[in-house]
Amino acid sequence: MGMGAIIRLATVEDAGAVQAIYAPYVRDTTISFELEPPDVEAMCARITNTLARLPWLVAESADGTVMGYAYAGLHRERWAYQ
Repeated sequence: MGMGAIIRLATVEDAGAVQAIYAPYVRDTTISFELEPPDVEAMCARITNTLARLPWLVAESADGTVMGYAYAGLHRERWAYQ
């Protein structure tokens, strides 16, 4: 991260930026357990549901651009682990 970048708690307003970062990894790689990228509405719900009990963070540049994110989740919650 460059000068002036910060890490902060995510908000639902970050859902579009987070979705734009995540979608290519679902669509173009094999590193996600998802078959289709979630839309912005689904990402908004994920952020909201996670923040109810665990942290979701975004890295934001000095000009306010979301450059990355990280979140906590329950261990082996996704269906791929079943």
